[in-house]
Amino acid sequence: MQSIPQSAPLSILLVVLAVLFAVVAVLYAVGTIQFLVTDTHAPHHFTHAILFAVLAVASLIAANFTRPRTA
Repeated sequence: MQSIPQSAPLSILLVVLAVLFAVVAVLYAVGTIQFLVTDTHAPHHFTHAILFAVLAVASLIAANFTRPRTA
């Protein structure tokens, strides 16, 4: 089994990605970015918001695995 590469820049990139996913999740939940979906008449797209929230959490978990450890 290969080990997970531990890199500070990769970890920081994953945290930035998590923040971006969280912002998109909030925007979907409040209905600000309805133009990106096919049914623009729906008030909110909570399934999209949940998906991006899960992606944010997954990115944070990946960032935790890739951060350099100090002994």
